[in-house]
Amino acid sequence: MFSGKTMELLAPAGSFPAFEAALAEGADAIYVGAPGFNARALSRDFTFAEIDSMIRQAHRLGVKLFIAMNSLVKESELPAAIEALSCFAQMRPDALIIQDIGLLYLARSWFPEIPLHASTLMSVHNSVAARELVHLGFERVVLARELTLEEMALIHSRSGAEIEVFIHGAMCFSYSGLCMFSSMHGGKSSLRGQCVQPCRRHYSWLPSKKSARGRGKKAGSQYLFSMNDLCGVDVLPELRQAGVSCLKIEGRMKSAQYVANTVAAYRMAIDCIDKEDEEQDKILREAHRLLDDAMARKRTSGFLLSSTPAQAITPQQSGNSGQLLGRIESVRQERSREGRNRLVLTLALTAPVKEGDRLRLHNEKSGDRMSFTVRSLKIQGRRKQSALTGQKVQLALYSDLKGQSGRSFRGSLYKVDVSSRLVAERVGRKRSKKLSGRKINPDRREVEDVLNHLSWKGKTQNIGLPQGKKGRKGNRRKNSGRRSSRRELPWWVEVASPADLQQRLPVRAARVVVTLT
Repeated sequence: MFSGKTMELLAPAGSFPAFEAALAEGADAIYVGAPGFNARALSRDFTFAEIDSMIRQAHRLGVKLFIAMNSLVKESELPAAIEALSCFAQMRPDALIIQDIGLLYLARSWFPEIPLHASTLMSVHNSVAARELVHLGFERVVLARELTLEEMALIHSRSGAEIEVFIHGAMCFSYSGLCMFSSMHGGKSSLRGQCVQPCRRHYSWLPSKKSARGRGKKAGSQYLFSMNDLCGVDVLPELRQAGVSCLKIEGRMKSAQYVANTVAAYRMAIDCIDKEDEEQDKILREAHRLLDDAMARKRTSGFLLSSTPAQAITPQQSGNSGQLLGRIESVRQERSREGRNRLVLTLALTAPVKEGDRLRLHNEKSGDRMSFTVRSLKIQGRRKQSALTGQKVQLALYSDLKGQSGRSFRGSLYKVDVSSRLVAERVGRKRSKKLSGRKINPDRREVEDVLNHLSWKGKTQNIGLPQGKKGRKGNRRKNSGRRSSRRELPWWVEVASPADLQQRLPVRAARVVVTLT
């Protein structure tokens, strides 16, 4: 079914400069993480006051703002989650993105004014699941990233659900929302914003014990699980034809420049869908140039065109490469004026570089990666602040390459961030403080009502109220002017048979009495 409706462009914002960049480059909507309850472990979450300011600023410009509250919630975290919902109800975001069914129940029952979107972490792969989520109260369903265009079209036509899909960004080697790889490596759950990305590391093939040759010999290490990035900029007409309502860019942990380039690329590509072929080709070339400058991983169409994509992984290349600056021609050691040992890398540039840029050196032999900031840049022995494509440069690196030097070192250099971002981040933080005007506090009476309902007895500690977090004195209820010194008597419940214990008891029982016959 063809839809002439313009698809919504949804951009990520993990920092205030990224939020500003998304606004400036034409995003229709922006999503940010809920403090403490989102699936990205940012170094610093937005505060409720900052999110409220961002909502008001976005709405003034006609842009929507969604809040991703998409981590799993533990029993002990329910009180804090309810307080967060109370705050969001006051802010009136355009949607709350969730995956926890408990949050769905809380939001629908006590905060119905908040629109809900089903997170991709709910792993919706078919029309029945999409239809049921709509029945439960979700206004939009974010489909799993592993679907093809054909599957998306069928899900939309058969369920009637408003669907959102990821159009650009990182891909998971496992099914998104079902990966246990990070949890196996140190107990860091990807569903609670703690993924350590073990899939981005290099691994070695171990020979079989029955192998006839090379007993004990180990194969070279490769990036066997590191997925290339998704890029759907070339299939936007097909996505619209499939009935997709919203195109989502992944990247709340990315820089403001990444957000700016990516949003700008997709904005111009979406706006040219109905133009003549020649003009479309010209605009798409410019869009790809912007995506190249975003300094991300190698791009592929992901699962959009095939459920078994041939170019999903490039095992010989690091998954966090950035923009290639060139291959290292030689490495030599020298001593700086300050008396420090350093390495000087020589290479011919395939892209511009300047002092302050953040680079990453990829050692192709060991697989190791070393990041550093450009402090010294020379061309033909003369100090320069910047260099252009094609120029041969010498860059100083204060690190150790384990004895590798001269022309024997094999490696490549990538640009992963630019110096202008540092200034933008500082400016963004200052503006963020200025915008944080209204202080947002949860409605205590409302929160207590929900907690009392959930605990059956009005005992909020029954569902794990965090220790040491007490309400304000003004909100504590007094008991006829004097606190009772009597301890509450425990409840004992008598049941006819153990089978009765399968039902929820009306009180929190200290003991259960079973009649024996």
